[in-house]
Amino acid sequence: MTTLHSTHIEAYLSQLGLPGKLGGLDLVSQLQARHLAEFSFSSINALYGEFLSLQEADVFNRVITNRQGGYCFEHNKIACMALAHLGFEVRPVLARVMLNGLDTNPRTHRVTLLTLAGCEYLVDVGFGVKTPILPLKIDSNNSVEQGVNEYLIERKGQAVKVSMHAPEHSDLYEVDLGIVYEGDCEVAHFYSHQYPEAGFVNNLVVSRIESGQRHLIRNLHYLYWNEHTGEHTQCDITGTQQLHGLLQEHFRLQVSMPVIEKTFAKVYERANQQR
Repeated sequence: MTTLHSTHIEAYLSQLGLPGKLGGLDLVSQLQARHLAEFSFSSINALYGEFLSLQEADVFNRVITNRQGGYCFEHNKIACMALAHLGFEVRPVLARVMLNGLDTNPRTHRVTLLTLAGCEYLVDVGFGVKTPILPLKIDSNNSVEQGVNEYLIERKGQAVKVSMHAPEHSDLYEVDLGIVYEGDCEVAHFYSHQYPEAGFVNNLVVSRIESGQRHLIRNLHYLYWNEHTGEHTQCDITGTQQLHGLLQEHFRLQVSMPVIEKTFAKVYERANQQR
């Protein structure tokens, strides 16, 4: 019997175009990499200011059907549901983001914990431009190379710290492997997109990763770099038409002009206040 739940997931998997004969960790890896390439990370909806429901139909419509982009509580919920649908043992976990150097930040990042063949992995499709493109094995301390990026895993009991070790060092987040319910994610999600001082309420962050190419919008700046060729370009964003073009061309996002105009105005005003 086809249900609304399975219809959403099958439509998502169809857009990813996963090879039919894959299984196990290879299948998870392909899902993760193709999700990052196809569906952009974006704080536009949080910056715009509307309440964002985490009900299944609403999340799939925003991120997959309407291509508005989203952040961890949307992207990683979709991936977790899809992996469970495919028969994998997965559950959500929460992490403290440490990009600002503080280890006392609230747990506002959702990740998926995968248990496969007796090993544990973190699967993340919602951390922006520094997101690992493949599952990270977390059974013990280790380092993982993914292209030019090297990630350092430090595990102490139920806590797992994930850092980028190369090409630059940056602590990313610390995951608590304790049991997390969807209600816990709802609380953290509400803070992340409704609290007036939350990062995504005040900053435009959009990213997409595909085949070693990383695209990033950070407020009024666009950056692109190719880890294979070393190519690196950047430009300032000076108007709404330019922003609209970048979102369509490089991030595959469909965002209405009224939303873009309000988003640009908010970011532009904040930039002027900080001068």
